Amino acid sequence: MKVIGLTGGIASGKSSVSALFKQNGLPIVDADRVAREVVEPGTTTLEKMKLAFGPHIIDNGVLNRAALGKVVFSDRTALNQLNEIIQPVIASAIEDKLAFWRLQNVPIVIVDVPLLFERGYDQKDFFDKIVVVTIDPKQQLQRLMERDHLDEIQARQRMASQLDLNQKVQRADYVINNNGDSEHLQEQVLALIKQIKE
Repeated sequence: MKVIGLTGGIASGKSSVSALFKQNGLPIVDADRVAREVVEPGTTTLEKMKLAFGPHIIDNGVLNRAALGKVVFSDRTALNQLNEIIQPVIASAIEDKLAFWRLQNVPIVIVDVPLLFERGYDQKDFFDKIVVVTIDPKQQLQRLMERDHLDEIQARQRMASQLDLNQKVQRADYVINNNGDSEHLQEQVLALIKQIKE
């Protein structure tokens, strides 16, 4: 089974690419979804986060992502602390999902990981190949502000918390450029699927 890592910058269009892979029959393991699953009400991970960051990050037993975001995106130490709590749990859950797909004998699985390089997944023999979705920085900033209803300072903070997109591109096996329209994006994804299957 080929395991393909998919990443990009925040608001680069990675989710659109992931959706296109899925439409073309490739199973997706979504690290964001896994990250939500591991902090569901009653989980040990959620309790650890509550102890670390205070009860105000929990609303009626559920993680308040906006409250947590305010704490960690403006404080590097808090962000590191969060990652120490949550990243090993996410990595373990991803491995469980890959084991499931191996049992199904599927030839290719896409693992969508927003912070693939930042979390060192490229160092862990997780992936056979890595795909990076790239976009012009101005377009990226605009999309992020619109998508998450952020002002420019907040959006730049979130972009700065990730590895520079150009550095990700340099470390990629395949690059998908999302500066064009959806048709152009689809063409690139279909060409890439063909390449991966060879």
